[in-house]
Amino acid sequence: MAAAPRTAILGTLLGDLAMAVAKFVAAVLTGSAALVAEAIHSVGSAGNQGLLLLGVRLGRFAPGDSRGLALARERYFWGGVVVFAVFGIGGAFAVHAGAVALLADVPAGGHAVVAYGVLGIAAAFAVFSTHGTLRQYLLSARGRTFREAFFEAKDPTVVVTLVEDLAGILGIVLALAGLLLAQAFGRSAFDGAAALAIGLLLALRAALAALKSKRMLLGHAAASADQEKVRRILALQPGIEKVHDVTAVHLAPQDVLLGIEVDFRPDVGADEVRRIVYSIEYRIREALPHMRRVYIEAGSVVRFWERATERKAGNG
Repeated sequence: MAAAPRTAILGTLLGDLAMAVAKFVAAVLTGSAALVAEAIHSVGSAGNQGLLLLGVRLGRFAPGDSRGLALARERYFWGGVVVFAVFGIGGAFAVHAGAVALLADVPAGGHAVVAYGVLGIAAAFAVFSTHGTLRQYLLSARGRTFREAFFEAKDPTVVVTLVEDLAGILGIVLALAGLLLAQAFGRSAFDGAAALAIGLLLALRAALAALKSKRMLLGHAAASADQEKVRRILALQPGIEKVHDVTAVHLAPQDVLLGIEVDFRPDVGADEVRRIVYSIEYRIREALPHMRRVYIEAGSVVRFWERATERKAGNG
């Protein structure tokens, strides 16, 4: 990734941290539980931007580099940790703070102008960010449902960012509504209800992100269309008699492990087998560059040696 995207991510990270500090200050001045929940939300967004910067760093490794592969898996692990620590624990804290304010129902605090100003600036940032992310999503998700784009995408950066932006807007709307109602009726119960709703929103965000991290850590099967392309390439090889298995698993968003088991015709010699294997690997990498690790097993040879071993054991 070029320097410009890194600068944009860093700028967003700094902006999220600044908004988190502003929301915490406003929360102290107003005593608003909803603003505390929104500050936690901004901290979580900053954590996500930090993970994107880590992804940029991992992208510097050469294709197939084992260090890059290990760090890519580590990125998924720490992504899950950040999600649990910020969105999970933060969401639980926000729910608790909201429940306390809701049950206490004390008179609403002052300094409402400060709170409205902070939320207004946050809303402007969120709408601007969502507009750009939505355009990218519409371009990248053509012909796919939202579920496919989120759960099946191997590098779901755009759709995850869109979810985060939409959740950010919804959180700001909830906080603003809670503050307006609290000021209008003079009771903090409305602010507590808003914090409670934001906490549940953070918990939902944590659950979705944790599920995605789990799928990527355990190994995500390559798209069926890609596997079908591999089978078509194999079908064009005249020396192959039968294709037994094609297994493709994502080790990282752009790093796929492909295992193939085929039977060669009995009349194909060793030199011809070697040529066919080279041809298969070349054609696959040309058509599907993300399939960087291709392993081909000649099932006919394996079965020949198994039968030979069985005969030897029987004679013995």
